[in-house]
Amino acid sequence: MPPTNPLLQRWQLPAWSDVKAEHLAPAIYAIVADNQRIIAEVIATQTYHPNWDDLVVAIAEADARLAETMGIIEVLSTVKTTDIDWIEQSALCSITAARYRVQKAANLELYHTYQRLQQSPIADSFDDFRKASLAKTLRAFRRSGIELPAEQRQRLTAINLDIELQEQLFLINLERSNAAWSKQIDQAATLEGLSAAFKDRLALNARRTGKSGWLLTLDRNTYEYFMKNARDRSLREEYFRAYCTRASDQGPQAFQFDNGPVLQKLLGLRHEKARLLGFESFAHLRLSNHMANSPAQVEHFLKQQIEQNRAALDQDMQALQAFAATQGFAELQAWDFEFFAEQLRQLRSASTLKGLREYFPLDETLHRFCQFNEYLFGIKLVEQQDLSHWHEDVRLLEVSEYDQVMGYIYVDPFHREDAPDFALTNTVRNRRINAEGRPALPIAILHCNFPSATSEHPCLLSHKDLRVLFHEFGHCLQQVLTRSPHHNLSGISQLGRDTGEFAGQLFEQLSLSEELLQWLSVHYKTRAPLSRTRLTSALAAIATHTSRDTATLLLEALFDLELHRSEENGRNAQQCFETVLHQIPQLQLPAYCRFANSFDYLVTGYEASVYAYKWSGVLASEAFKRFERDGVFNAQTGRKLREAFFSGDSISLLAALEIFVGQPVQTDLAAQPD
Repeated sequence: MPPTNPLLQRWQLPAWSDVKAEHLAPAIYAIVADNQRIIAEVIATQTYHPNWDDLVVAIAEADARLAETMGIIEVLSTVKTTDIDWIEQSALCSITAARYRVQKAANLELYHTYQRLQQSPIADSFDDFRKASLAKTLRAFRRSGIELPAEQRQRLTAINLDIELQEQLFLINLERSNAAWSKQIDQAATLEGLSAAFKDRLALNARRTGKSGWLLTLDRNTYEYFMKNARDRSLREEYFRAYCTRASDQGPQAFQFDNGPVLQKLLGLRHEKARLLGFESFAHLRLSNHMANSPAQVEHFLKQQIEQNRAALDQDMQALQAFAATQGFAELQAWDFEFFAEQLRQLRSASTLKGLREYFPLDETLHRFCQFNEYLFGIKLVEQQDLSHWHEDVRLLEVSEYDQVMGYIYVDPFHREDAPDFALTNTVRNRRINAEGRPALPIAILHCNFPSATSEHPCLLSHKDLRVLFHEFGHCLQQVLTRSPHHNLSGISQLGRDTGEFAGQLFEQLSLSEELLQWLSVHYKTRAPLSRTRLTSALAAIATHTSRDTATLLLEALFDLELHRSEENGRNAQQCFETVLHQIPQLQLPAYCRFANSFDYLVTGYEASVYAYKWSGVLASEAFKRFERDGVFNAQTGRKLREAFFSGDSISLLAALEIFVGQPVQTDLAAQPD
């Protein structure tokens, strides 16, 4: 171990560039050992007369130190996807941290100490935040089976550790499967329909691996663009088969990295865990701390959404089939839909949408969007020049209010081969106040996947890119502006998924605001804004032919729910998927597709919660009605939004929504099945 480990030093902002693979495991081992010592000391000194600082704050500080260090590792893991040593070390750290958390959750003496504090006279004087934090801690213990008989507690501990191992194995198999397949292309004619910039990326892929021509890989962005634009139907079919059979018993890598048995074991463990804790299924357990009341309510909501989308989906599919027929294709296959949908969109909307991205260069758009949020929330967002980073493209925004720093947002905007091929928000630190009254400032990381600048133009954002930027920025602002002083209340990671997705969905609504988009727009050459007439037409075009995307999201959500609701006579994941697919027959897929085997939402914190995207989207639409009424440039509305929604996990989302809109909210979410 090197003499100085940056992960073991005190920091205000992480020393990203100093962290190496050899630092990871020693740091986590040391922190876990220190935390175990702290827990033992707390139990020894706080058993009979516990107090807030020496029990709750002491344990919270220990928990936060481990969470923040793992947060750094997880952020760097998203940009070190080709570093085998790093991947192995970070996986070891994840397992070590999980083992510690499982053992802590099973510590009966610690649980009783918290109980005594809650039952003590001093607890009556706690403010609402303290009461909520303490109650949440005790609920977490009970959800971990702390009140079970000893033998069952031991079994539950073993299950939780095995679940962590299976989740890691699922991701490792998927990563290896993605890396194992590629397709070299030597004939330029094969790439007809693809843009010059995209072909340059494929050529760079080939050169990096010592090959000539162009190289297709299984990253999602490459796949999605290719399937929309490539005219070579046979190559689309080959690519489709490779992509939809990843980590499975089918396709070009059949049985090499098969996640089928992994997923089956994982589901069995989750259901066993739920039954030990007194729940009917894992979905019932998962939803016990979500806004949704039951799996039946979520199922009713999703099926209602499917029915509401059905007419538009039928209409869009009929139009697609008719258009394909004019191109000589009487019957569409799964690898045709995205291509012909894009061709039809271009035919109908090309003149409206062409050049739209030229009005949204990244630098100006991000700068002006920061100005908008400054006005809306009464804050300052200032880019910092002196920073440690993991890549030279990374930017750092300092968030402040009344000259008081509130937190930090890192922005990693561009696509890179060793970075995620999707957008996401990571959190490194939640806001908290320590025993000395000093704040630890929250940190959020915004990863996007935008195209880099070229020699001809800067990075230019499509409307889809704007949606992504706004969505993730909403998550980041919620992370840094949350007011709670307690680690277990103040962070988006502390919220149920159906609540945690709300801010992102609400900010995504801003991408449909003509008022805001016109204000943001500036042509990268002429500096002219986008005309209101053209913007109106563009947004109308963007809103059409979205039914298939909606249906896909609903399919994923219903499948995830069904998978975690029952085992039903040993039915495996593929059989479950086929059952759900019958409910949306317009989404045709070949029998060899193995969607579940690469559906990483099942192992990354969204299990039995994928519905959250649609659920929170409905609530976000309700909240956005106030912006539609008052205008998006309304500081009073912005401050009201901040007061209502950025209070951490201390009030329910529905209560916050009613505070914001000023009246009871009537939505389909409250509806129960007959």
